[in-house]
Amino acid sequence: MKSFNQIHNKRIEFLRDKSSKGHVIIQGNNKVIISVPHGVDQVRLGRHKVREIGSIATSLFLQEQTNCYLIAKTKNNYDDANFDEKSLYKQDLLRCVEKNNIKYVVDIHGLAEKRGIDVNFGTNLGQNIKADESAFENLYQALIKNNFVISIDQPFMGGGNTISNFIQKIRKDTFSLQIEINCAITNKRENFNKYQCLLKILMDWVNHLK
Repeated sequence: MKSFNQIHNKRIEFLRDKSSKGHVIIQGNNKVIISVPHGVDQVRLGRHKVREIGSIATSLFLQEQTNCYLIAKTKNNYDDANFDEKSLYKQDLLRCVEKNNIKYVVDIHGLAEKRGIDVNFGTNLGQNIKADESAFENLYQALIKNNFVISIDQPFMGGGNTISNFIQKIRKDTFSLQIEINCAITNKRENFNKYQCLLKILMDWVNHLK
């Protein structure tokens, strides 16, 4: 397992190298794509929102370890790819899913520390994960067994214009899950042991998706 500094330095290097583009796609060799729409600052309804650094650090680690596909926002274009009804990010994600017959879309976000939970799953009341409910159950149970505090569809459910719901409405046979991870786990060095445990669970889960 990489060190805390290695995981976060990868994020810094990645954004430094890719910041000339609004978003980038890294090719993979399986049927999973990780989406990171909030790894850089964004603007929602005219309001500036701060980047979720843990979301992109986590996603880059998982892509490297599992060789899955990855789409990541790399520049603030004064939009919000997970909120806006129309988005070039979403359209490029959809094209990638269709071209490569991707079966699993995992949209990763950072959850504010004040929320008091470790991980929030947005399933849109189960609609977005119908393509493989057992895959969701496997991840949920792995986290519970390791004493993570989990919520489902609260405070965020992955409905509306979100990336996970956008994909599900068009690709009914695609599993699409929004995962919100508490920033206290991803961003604080004193919680690195817990972060390592979470990364191992997510890595094993992605590697077992077929």
